[in-house]
Amino acid sequence: MRITAIALLAVLFVFVCKGAARAESGEIFSVAVGDLKISMILEAQRDSGLDFLIGASPEDIAKFIPSGSYPSVVAAYLVQSPDGAMLVDTGFGREIGRHLKSLGVSDGDIKTVLVTHAHGDHISGLAKDGKAVYKNAKVIAAKGEYAWSADLRKHLRAYDGRHELITPGGLETGGTEIRRGVYAIEAYGHTPGHTMFLFESKGEKLLIWGDLTHAMAIQMPRPGVSVTYDSDPAAAAEVRASVLKYAAENKIPIAGMHVAYPGIGDISADPENPGGYIFTGKTE
Repeated sequence: MRITAIALLAVLFVFVCKGAARAESGEIFSVAVGDLKISMILEAQRDSGLDFLIGASPEDIAKFIPSGSYPSVVAAYLVQSPDGAMLVDTGFGREIGRHLKSLGVSDGDIKTVLVTHAHGDHISGLAKDGKAVYKNAKVIAAKGEYAWSADLRKHLRAYDGRHELITPGGLETGGTEIRRGVYAIEAYGHTPGHTMFLFESKGEKLLIWGDLTHAMAIQMPRPGVSVTYDSDPAAAAEVRASVLKYAAENKIPIAGMHVAYPGIGDISADPENPGGYIFTGKTE
């Protein structure tokens, strides 16, 4: 059974109340990708239970989540490039500004905001009291997500004339180039317009995959496990399997909004678990 909008808001409220206070150590993690500096900005973290999993067998839960809970986070990503600063998602908007300042970036320095999808833990930081938080930024989102989400349309009113609706490309074609070295790739399933962003500079790449995963502990070894807040759990599982295979075979590092700190790492096929994958986080 899919989670209702009211239930999802309740989940997000609990996440903020319990998570924000715990985001104390390990809040920012940065890597170089060619000329780019890409930083995970952690806004909240907590332990999540099993109530939202779809398709997880008791045997798999006992094997992969024996404690009955797994770490989950809310994060956004800052991309600093010669062309200017970009944000991928804006989180709840409670901690992002503080973290940007610690990286030497002000709200006004953000030139582009890329939206993976329109759930509250990804777009609530776009506007405050009906006014744009990132006053010099253009917001880029998928046409399908804009059509689907009244919340996204409401937030974008604050960016009147400064938003761009795109059609992401397929994974097999490398996506649609929307900025120099930035490619939008469709990953529909979690939401109708869910979009990943691939960054490339000097032959190096990083794929920010948004909400491709929520429960890494079980979705890596069992990509077919979805969550109740996927709008189409079957499609989400299918695209997850495809992206994991793609990232592993092409040795493309990934980053995710719900991947526990450091949030950025490498995917490899698990030789002892056909169809399963291993995530190895980057180190300092």
